[in-house]
Amino acid sequence: MAMTSVADTRLLLTLQFPPDEVTGEKVRSFVQKEVGRGVILPSIVLSEFLKIAGSKIGVQAAVRTLNLLKERGMKVRFIDEEVALEAGKLLVKHRNVPFADSLIAAFTSIKIAEYVLSDDPHFQIIGIKTRWF
Repeated sequence: MAMTSVADTRLLLTLQFPPDEVTGEKVRSFVQKEVGRGVILPSIVLSEFLKIAGSKIGVQAAVRTLNLLKERGMKVRFIDEEVALEAGKLLVKHRNVPFADSLIAAFTSIKIAEYVLSDDPHFQIIGIKTRWF
């Protein structure tokens, strides 16, 4: 398996809205390194990011941010049948995990990616490897 990660919405939101300059620099550097290894941007993350960031900075600005991430090398991956079925299996075992997190986790569960870029504790509940800046 290639060194590939899956971006969680938290990563994109922290990149867009860092709580302070030090965190902003850390997350920018982290993302740059991860993009060099390969980052999957699940289609569900596009929706979540647009919902949250679009309400703060406007839909057009949020879409520009997503396009910039794609230009930098993040690859959008759609939720296909294999990913959807794996997410469902994860939800059967972990009923309190949000639906979107199960879809994101499924990419690592079926070995499309090695880890999720997030500090969300739901991924640890599922048993998914994560990395965070």
